[in-house]
Amino acid sequence: MDDNKKTKAQLIKELKEMRNIISDMENNYSRADDLIFQSVYSWEDTFNTITDMITIHDRDFNIVHANKAAEEILGLPFLKISKAKCYEHYHGESTPPSGCPSCKCLVTGNPVQFEKFEPHLNKYLEIRAMPQFDDSKNIIGVIHIVRDITERKQMEEALQKAHDELELRVHERTAELVKTNQEMFIEIDERRKIEIALRDNESKFKKLSQEFNVLLNSIPDNLILLSPDMKIKWANQAAASSFDRDIEELTDQDYFSLYDSTGGSRDDYPSVKCFHTGKEETEQISGSDGRFWDVRAFPLRDEAGKVINVMVLARDITAKVRMEEEAKIIQSKLIHANKMTSLGTLVSGVAHEINNPNTFIKSNAQLFSKIWKDVEPIIEKYGSQNKDCLLGGLPYPEVCKLAPDVIKGIDEGSIRIQHIVNNLRDFARPEKSNLNGDVNVNELVEAARSILSNQIKKYTDRFQLTSGNNIPLVKGSSQQIEQVIINLIMNSLQALKNKKCAVRVSTSYDNRSKFVVIKVKDEGVGMTKDTIERITEPFYTTKLETGGTGLGLSISYAIIKDHDGTLEFKSRQGKGTTVVVKLPADKRHTP
Repeated sequence: MDDNKKTKAQLIKELKEMRNIISDMENNYSRADDLIFQSVYSWEDTFNTITDMITIHDRDFNIVHANKAAEEILGLPFLKISKAKCYEHYHGESTPPSGCPSCKCLVTGNPVQFEKFEPHLNKYLEIRAMPQFDDSKNIIGVIHIVRDITERKQMEEALQKAHDELELRVHERTAELVKTNQEMFIEIDERRKIEIALRDNESKFKKLSQEFNVLLNSIPDNLILLSPDMKIKWANQAAASSFDRDIEELTDQDYFSLYDSTGGSRDDYPSVKCFHTGKEETEQISGSDGRFWDVRAFPLRDEAGKVINVMVLARDITAKVRMEEEAKIIQSKLIHANKMTSLGTLVSGVAHEINNPNTFIKSNAQLFSKIWKDVEPIIEKYGSQNKDCLLGGLPYPEVCKLAPDVIKGIDEGSIRIQHIVNNLRDFARPEKSNLNGDVNVNELVEAARSILSNQIKKYTDRFQLTSGNNIPLVKGSSQQIEQVIINLIMNSLQALKNKKCAVRVSTSYDNRSKFVVIKVKDEGVGMTKDTIERITEPFYTTKLETGGTGLGLSISYAIIKDHDGTLEFKSRQGKGTTVVVKLPADKRHTP
């Protein structure tokens, strides 16, 4: 009896435990069902937050599911999208189009990606189609991911249009330059004819000098008559008024004291050139008061044809220059693309024109040297017999001593002219994008100094060039690196406050890093930290008022970067700037 009661109690206990297990299973099932529902909801939410259009199709091209982006791109509510064929919404056609890449995806089983303009949507679409497979690797449908790329396509078309317009403008500017050169030659020919006419009428001019002085004083432009020692012999009323002096005060005064504020070479002044060449010379110069002058110098000759005086006509063009500078700022960005091409054409033409007469000078100097060797004994014999013999106003012993040096000076001057012209021509000559040449940095720095010699004399009396020894060659483009050196030196010169400030250029080789170093250091105005951070940005310039385009350092930075080098700036405002160019040495030539 007791055993039967115990068995029944155990059964009841086990039954209760089983009920608890069943209850726990039901609770777990309910929670799993909730999790599945939540997962589906979260997936649907994520699916609809994707900005690209996503549609899921079956093998019969029916859209079985789509996200909210599809509604925005197709411009239809979800119910309409899901009840139609994909080609009706995508292509606006009633039947599947032939050759559709996404349709081929159902056959090949390979994903595809393509771009297409849909006229009915007025949009460019980037479409990626990916096949869906069942467990047996059978294709059951396609997933489309579509992105609206209309804005990108429009930007590409606008960019191409802007590029075509720029090409057209470059072509037009080049044609204008050719026309301008032709007009310049015509103008030069006309000026020569005028010069001949002036010489023919010189005697008549002397007879009418008194009336002419009255006429000259009525001219609003400055007129100044100069002697060979650059003293003012006569000036008109306009010149006296321009410098706030009486005509008598200007007489016998040094001409350079009126204009010489930039520190440039006096040999570059039109008046000096006119005495040397005997031709009309023209130049634009700046005065000590900040005004700009268009200066023209005309030679006055004696009956033997020797230039005894120079008449200088100076017109105040300050307002014109200011207006031109403002105009250059507006159009500098548009014309910079063809500026270097135009400059190259002009420099090449000038170099050719200089080389022709220089060749005559050199060959004639060599011929005259041979003639002198043959003539010298004859002159010496004649002079020994005639002690009072003068040649060119000099005693014959002095002539015998001086003549070889004169001939040698002519020959050396001709060689120097040829060297300068060759540097200019090489600098201006178009070069193919070849960065595999052997570059001698010391030669490039020396060539840059030669090209900028006049600018160096204009800006400073303390220019120093120190070339390092045993510097290996650099692999790259000689013309491009020379362009960078010229740009850096010119920037340093323009940053100087006066001619007492120095510019120092040096080259060296860092054996540890295997870099060739070019350093340009000036004692100029310096730069702020903000300027240094932006100095290589295209079109950023601190010289906007003087016509700077802000492209020089940007181009230099790009050139050095293309040569795997670096361009570093160190500057203190009011103290000066140091620019360091580092270029990797050619491994074939490193010690």
